[in-house]
Amino acid sequence: MAQSPGIQSDMTFAQVEDIINTYLEERDWINGNARNLAISIQLEASELLEHYQWEEKPIGSKEEIAAELADVLLYAFQFAYVNGIDMTQAIMDKLEKTKKKYPAEMFKGKESQERRQAWIEAKKNHKKEEVL
Repeated sequence: MAQSPGIQSDMTFAQVEDIINTYLEERDWINGNARNLAISIQLEASELLEHYQWEEKPIGSKEEIAAELADVLLYAFQFAYVNGIDMTQAIMDKLEKTKKKYPAEMFKGKESQERRQAWIEAKKNHKKEEVL
């Protein structure tokens, strides 16, 4: 049975991370350089973007696009490991911050142009937290 968009398998981030780390350990790739991994994330993201370079619809198959996205995520998991980042916690923290910056009531039920205007307004009004 094919999965619906947005539906993931029952694997947890921790299980996926274990599989990725085992794969990396088997090749002695586990302790990559953070700079190189960050560059690799960007390069793979660019390869994903190439599928949309000239068209709204992607060029290439769903499998090709999935492979490019997987490359981005594989490097992201490796980057998180090397930098001691708990990806689940990082995502939850980021969602909490963006809830404040982009409150649901500003966007829910709005037409595309209204949502765009609300986004612009939120961007203008939001003050970046100072990093000490």
